[in-house]
Amino acid sequence: MRLKTAFLVTRDSDGNVGIGDSIVITFDDYDGVNRKKCIVIDGGYSQTAKVLRTYLKDEGITTIDLVVATHIDDDHVNGLNTFFDQYVEDNGPIKVLNYWGPAPKGYEPVTITEFLGFLPEVSELKINELSFVSQSVKNNEKLYEWAKKCVGEDHIWHPSIEGRDSLPKLFESVKIEVLSPEKQVASGDLKKSSVAESALGDVLGMEGLIDLNEGALKGKIAAAAKEGDRTANNQSIVFRLTPLDAAGVEFPDSSFLFPGDAELESWTRMIDTDPGSLKARYLKVAHHGSKTGTNDKVLAAVDPEYGVICVGKNTHDLPDRSTFELLKDKNVMIICTGRNFVAGDMPCGEDLYKGNCPRWDAATGKDIETPVVFEIDTDPPPGAPPPAVVKTCGNVW
Repeated sequence: MRLKTAFLVTRDSDGNVGIGDSIVITFDDYDGVNRKKCIVIDGGYSQTAKVLRTYLKDEGITTIDLVVATHIDDDHVNGLNTFFDQYVEDNGPIKVLNYWGPAPKGYEPVTITEFLGFLPEVSELKINELSFVSQSVKNNEKLYEWAKKCVGEDHIWHPSIEGRDSLPKLFESVKIEVLSPEKQVASGDLKKSSVAESALGDVLGMEGLIDLNEGALKGKIAAAAKEGDRTANNQSIVFRLTPLDAAGVEFPDSSFLFPGDAELESWTRMIDTDPGSLKARYLKVAHHGSKTGTNDKVLAAVDPEYGVICVGKNTHDLPDRSTFELLKDKNVMIICTGRNFVAGDMPCGEDLYKGNCPRWDAATGKDIETPVVFEIDTDPPPGAPPPAVVKTCGNVW
């Protein structure tokens, strides 16, 4: 069985190489159906839809067996909205059979639910964090509607630890283990967030409306919005994918771990619950290389050989330099889908560092925009060489 995992080079809202996740997994199955099976994980921003469509076309894929939207953030779901709109709807060239994603509006993270209803138009406040969270909620709602229309409600699931036993088995040649979130949480079941309460409790007027003259209003709402985004990240659908042989025997040395934007709160729960379930040779580094998604305990549990960071030019200063240094210290081979040459204290734009960057072509003076691809053959012919190792970052951080 051949399995191919491609980490696509995503595009930002302006069409440039940017931050975001979009991953395509194709493989042969043992179900007797004569076609490649396909899993798509996330779709980046809207401009990534075309990148995804081009890759699928080049691979000869017309049916996606499973689309996974890991969580509500725009740089993961918005491209899927565009993809459904342009390539799936109304008998488009692509058919989608199953959908996993964040539960719809009734499951909003509590810190979003509690304060968005009180706010004036987001544009009036001009708070980046709030705009991002608010738009992400709307786009997740839109994606859920697309899934209902194009996939059908009988083939939509909102995976969690609590409900994973009810998930249907979709494939014979790979094992998928859902490791997080613990449950898909309805906002009505949550206790009032202390962060949201502290942010808004002393700025609400007598009629329950926000006093726009409150001097510290923006800082307080921004703090609550960041908490909302953190909550959404920790609701990321995390799963491990392991190839199987025809008898169902696992190839644990070829496992992939896809954690979305899981932050340390989510990782801590997974490590405390079952650290062995996290071990994987190939790690999609959480949250675009943010220090909020990787630490010593995470890397000790996963013990990866490769760490792929889905990143590009962005205003969030990602990836964090400390994440690079930690991965290097643990002898993890680092591969980025793009280069953020404006990232905080990351010197990726300097000539010395570009020379050791696998995403930079010195001959053309341009970034390399081909996907990061791993191919695995679980039954190679005798004497066949292993798949070529992708070029990794040679910089010393």
